[in-house]
Amino acid sequence: MKNNRRDRPTKNSAWIFLFGLAVVTTSRFASPVLAFGDDFEAFVRAWRAHVFAVFERISFHDDFESGNLNSWQFPYPEDWAILSEKRAQQGSENGAQGVNHYLHMKRNREPGVPRRPLQFALLKKAKVGSFDFQARVRREGKSMIVVFNYVDTLHFYYAHLSADRGQQDAVHNGIFIVNGEPRKRIAGIDAPPALPDREWRRVRVARNARAGTIQVFMDDAHEPLFSAVDDTFTCGQVGIGSFDETGDFDDVVLISDDAGCQPGATLRPAKHGN
Repeated sequence: MKNNRRDRPTKNSAWIFLFGLAVVTTSRFASPVLAFGDDFEAFVRAWRAHVFAVFERISFHDDFESGNLNSWQFPYPEDWAILSEKRAQQGSENGAQGVNHYLHMKRNREPGVPRRPLQFALLKKAKVGSFDFQARVRREGKSMIVVFNYVDTLHFYYAHLSADRGQQDAVHNGIFIVNGEPRKRIAGIDAPPALPDREWRRVRVARNARAGTIQVFMDDAHEPLFSAVDDTFTCGQVGIGSFDETGDFDDVVLISDDAGCQPGATLRPAKHGN
């Protein structure tokens, strides 16, 4: 059978097309195109399958002062509530107190089978690849979690923030992956406790999906408490909760230039980190 050369794209024509696309489009389109780099065949496969996503920037903040939870989806809405407490007003010289509202998880739920956390709130309509996430957390029991690159209930990462070291409890205090089987640690075995007390603590998760890096910082630390390199999941939702305990959350911030990505779990072995 004769090959029809007109149906076979050439590298030269493709690079000319890429250059023109980069020039005439905005930065919203540049990232998914340039992400293919020199992998011409991958670009052709993606183009034919119409899988290009339009990436957008998202900047989200929730301090729960509005009193509504419209931005969140819960596995059991009745388990969550906005509570309030008194706090010192910034800049006040006479000790005046204001009121702070925060998200409280009222009860825990049994983990799933295969063993994994299920009790966490996810941000609606915010599927992100690379991102910077911050929140204040306060444990009532021994631990809290931050879920990210959530594809579905069997495919996601989470940072487990605990009063224990990983050496004390192999499934506490570190970065874990749920990939169709019981959760597995990929970082943090030697790290000190992320939540040594029941005071408010700030957690920051920095994810670079293209490089595969995951870094978890606590409070004002300049060095990550946990770090790993893994590219099993590169897009998904972000959430907050606990494996099987309860606690509080406040001042949630999510910033990403990869909003609008499409989750597509590639089931590859996890790479271990620190």
